[in-house]
Amino acid sequence: MASTLLKPKFVVLDSSHLADLARDHASSDERLRRLAREFQSAFDATGSVLLLSWHHMAELLAHQNPRLVSEVVGFLESLPLVACVSSAKSTDVIGSILDLQALEVSAAFANQDADVIAIRDLVARKMLRLTSGPAALRPFLEALPILQTEFVRRQARDREIVAISRSDFAGVAQIKIADMLRGHARLPEDIRHRLQVMHDKLSHDMKARGDNRIPDADATAASFLASVRKLGGAIVGSDNPGLRILEAFGIELSDIDSNTTVADVGALASFHSKLRVINRITQLPWLELKTAISERRLPWQVVQAGIGQFRPDGKEWKGSDLNDAHLGSLAAYTDVTYVDKRTYEAFRAARSKLPILAQLVRRVEKAGRYSDIIEQLRHSNASDRPEVEALSQDRRS
Repeated sequence: MASTLLKPKFVVLDSSHLADLARDHASSDERLRRLAREFQSAFDATGSVLLLSWHHMAELLAHQNPRLVSEVVGFLESLPLVACVSSAKSTDVIGSILDLQALEVSAAFANQDADVIAIRDLVARKMLRLTSGPAALRPFLEALPILQTEFVRRQARDREIVAISRSDFAGVAQIKIADMLRGHARLPEDIRHRLQVMHDKLSHDMKARGDNRIPDADATAASFLASVRKLGGAIVGSDNPGLRILEAFGIELSDIDSNTTVADVGALASFHSKLRVINRITQLPWLELKTAISERRLPWQVVQAGIGQFRPDGKEWKGSDLNDAHLGSLAAYTDVTYVDKRTYEAFRAARSKLPILAQLVRRVEKAGRYSDIIEQLRHSNASDRPEVEALSQDRRS
């Protein structure tokens, strides 16, 4: 039975804070255990409720050290009340960014005159649920070995995705599609040479700036470009490669103008690809969905685009940036969201440059230690978000 929760403060902690809390909660040092207990008591006293997502669990349970995983499990099982992102598939499983995206897309499709703020407010009413720590953990513990393997595989893949997406290995981002539409097919020799140049550039960028946990940059670059070669064989061999590129990504000529660049087409194609994945859940008519839904109406897209645009360009392209962006998307819905230093700086810059993002997100904070958090929360009130429909029957141990 659904009940209304009258505006507690929903708080997202960074995964590093949760790991440190779990460590101190299980410590053999009484002083550290006391610090963890005092934090939890003070956290509760501020009216705060911890919000968990699939991405927290993926980071916390992926450790290869069984002791660390045991500490996390013990800490979360000690919590009588937590909030979770609702799952589109099961009320027993903590939801992910994909579940949030599905809720937003459904709301945007059903309310086609609603802007991004209105979509946020509609989704906010049903994107969270209340449960207990043990109940939130139960589905993960029942399949922990399988999930840990998948979490580790996903982390490795995220490192590759971040490195590939940030390298300008193709060197064509600013070329206008209109110019490509006037182009002609390349000779096979030209194609082979161009692919080798792209491989060398991508491999170099991965070695110089990619996540240092990528085991073999040369092999990763070769594997990726082999898929590009397979996908693009028919394109580059056609009479009009530019037109074939648009067709391959399902982009109509009406979607572009004379100033549209390759980077613009790539961004639109990426968005359509995400929509297709989301639509496996929403099951909406594709042609109508593609026409009705734009990036600027979806809160997660506005937040992630802002973070991506203004994220400080550090020396290393970390795979964890992808998970940080997913967690950052929750800032549109939660009262306080704690993020890492780089994501915090991205939010700070994006707020000052993007008025719609400043309207959309709520309070974003950083903290070097979890002990610094309480003082910040004491000076924070529940936001003016809509009341949340919480599933009270999930509060079971």
